[in-house]
Amino acid sequence: MSALGRGVKLAVRTPDWLGDLVMAEPVLRALHVRVRELGGALTLVGDVRLLEVFDGAFEGVDRASAADPRSWRGHDVALLLVNSFRSAWAAARAGVRERIGYARDVRGWLLTTSIAPAREVGAAPLNIGTVGRGERYLPRPYGAVCAELAASLGVFVADPRPRLAPSARGREELARRFRRFELEPGKPYTLLNVGGRAGSAKAYPAQQWGAVAAALAPWRDEPLVMVCGPGEEAALHEARAAAGQARTFACLEPVASLAELSALCAGASVVLTADSGPRHIANAVGARVVSLCGPSDPRHTADHLERTQLLRVPLECGPCHRERCPLEGEAQHACMRRIEPESVARAALGSR
Repeated sequence: MSALGRGVKLAVRTPDWLGDLVMAEPVLRALHVRVRELGGALTLVGDVRLLEVFDGAFEGVDRASAADPRSWRGHDVALLLVNSFRSAWAAARAGVRERIGYARDVRGWLLTTSIAPAREVGAAPLNIGTVGRGERYLPRPYGAVCAELAASLGVFVADPRPRLAPSARGREELARRFRRFELEPGKPYTLLNVGGRAGSAKAYPAQQWGAVAAALAPWRDEPLVMVCGPGEEAALHEARAAAGQARTFACLEPVASLAELSALCAGASVVLTADSGPRHIANAVGARVVSLCGPSDPRHTADHLERTQLLRVPLECGPCHRERCPLEGEAQHACMRRIEPESVARAALGSR
């Protein structure tokens, strides 16, 4: 039976990772529609900086910080799209009557409706993944996971594809950037997301991004625009230096906001990126994408790939989903380093 009734006040704990947040957009959209039909109120509880990706969407929806326990107060229902104990504890402490989520992180007793997540027996399925040591949680597209949770509230997702549109702010920021670059608005360009957290196994090496740009330059008669996230500026500088004489433009001082990144992705002829948040923004605005998957298990994002090409090198050690590679020598970060820049360039050229 649905926990949503007339005038319901629903709080949704949103994901803390940008890519997951974008993949949750269809569920948030469906919840928004249903709550409005019921004359209720919807609050998105999460990282308020990441929630800026929804600027211009979800009219009338409140946003609140997950770090503030008061964010949960006054709500009738909490839908937890994250699996942390803390999220369930915060909702219970705030007196939220109905608390729905997956029974993970030893928190099932805090939930009024708990769903057992699917598991897989340890063998490596379809030649993807390391051999397990027993049953593991089954890697599934995150959007499908969110839709399963929403269904427990009687809310079903009719349109499962994530959809974003650049906001007016994002378009204005991009126009200012292009005036600085002396680039003509509306003309095609290739976007390279070259950022990555320092030492992250999920980041493609900056030197290799530079080699991608150098390989593209003779064949792609359009500017190459490089972008990164806050704190990733060193990688962008290194990638641009490694590009040599390639005609590149760096989105620095300041780095692109999430609003501008959406506009950048929407205007690009192709977006090249590691398997990270910008990949999902690019997909949601309808861009063509070439995504480099290293330690990330592609089964977590194995939907809506019509305009996405995945590049990966299968290795016995992965996909491990680790943030830091524990191996040494030639094996260290091999899942990313062995993706040749020439193959990335060929994929970009073939994506037209």
